[in-house]
Amino acid sequence: MLRIVAILLAISAVLLGLRVVGLDRARTDTDKPRLSTPDNSDYYMSDAVVRQMDDQGNLAYRMTVAESLHFPDDSARLTDIDVHYLAGTKTYWDVTAKQGRIPPGERDIYLYDGVTGRHPRVDGDVVKIVTDNAWVRPDRDRIDTQAHVTATQPGQRVEGDGMVVNLKTDKLRLLENVQVTYTP
Repeated sequence: MLRIVAILLAISAVLLGLRVVGLDRARTDTDKPRLSTPDNSDYYMSDAVVRQMDDQGNLAYRMTVAESLHFPDDSARLTDIDVHYLAGTKTYWDVTAKQGRIPPGERDIYLYDGVTGRHPRVDGDVVKIVTDNAWVRPDRDRIDTQAHVTATQPGQRVEGDGMVVNLKTDKLRLLENVQVTYTP
């Protein structure tokens, strides 16, 4: 009889010990901060670098972003974007903005909130553009906008509404209401 009582006490002690350990583990799990992604995104990246290669395996463009939020509909929101575009150009184009987004199912990048561009030309002059928004279309080797654009280079200032940059031909074209000012 004493043996049965001792066995029951031992089993009770083991069960009680398991329960206490289980409660401690449960308490520890609930004390940990719960991980979540910002703004209901399904994943996000900080300080990301995206590299796109051309058909020959050369770097076509490099995009750096401070934060990229990806959503279940395959859209994305970007902050502090810098697109360094090389494909088809004799030098390069750098286009930057504070904000951007990629619509669902697309690869085009819509930039807004302080869009600037910089393009060193082969002759050494640097073309600078400023606009409210622009689309970077890597699959079409194109940057475009319908917004007002100011483009400057040494000795010349061009303003107009709408712009297309053909990155294959390395040509910038303003579309409407174009005004050119030359300075010596």
